[in-house]
Amino acid sequence: MAPKRKKPPTPSLEQEAKAFVKSKKETPADVPEVLSPLSAQLAASVLAGLLASGATVRAEELVNEAYRYVDLILQHNK
Repeated sequence: MAPKRKKPPTPSLEQEAKAFVKSKKETPADVPEVLSPLSAQLAASVLAGLLASGATVRAEELVNEAYRYVDLILQHNK
């Protein structure tokens, strides 16, 4: 009989979560890296509206368009 091999240790839930968050921090080139909470919330709202419009566009294009709208809104309010 062959000796039993030990399984490699599985990462804890916390380690998996940290690895997931770290992998999701990559952003498209057009998106600013530092956003205020208001800008991020506004971008999420604009993106929801774009998704609800039913336009069949690639996801990356929708995100970039949402941030363009946010830039226009924030420039208009200055």
